[in-house]
Amino acid sequence: MEHIRLTVTLRPGRGTLARLAATLSHHQVSDFAYTAAPADASASAGASASGATAAPARVTTAVIRVPRAHAPRAQQKLRRLVDVLDVALDPAPSDAIAATPDGRTPGAGAPPH
Repeated sequence: MEHIRLTVTLRPGRGTLARLAATLSHHQVSDFAYTAAPADASASAGASASGATAAPARVTTAVIRVPRAHAPRAQQKLRRLVDVLDVALDPAPSDAIAATPDGRTPGAGAPPH
């Protein structure tokens, strides 16, 4: 079965991960990675003219692998979430995401066991 990788860019907030999981609950998700980038320290260091500090801009990325047949519907559902900024479809390379015999996914550039 061929899989597609969905790369989701979103604004993190309270319940974001739960909304992603609920949205994808009816799809056959084989892999799910969620990366929260730390807040940019330079954005909160400066003060505005009124003396208030600017809120740091944060962007989070989720990478989801689903069967090709589920990809268009999953993409549509993800785009409707308030927190989502973008959803990109990429063909998932089968050798880069395949799990090793011990159940772990090899890191980037690491040969499978």
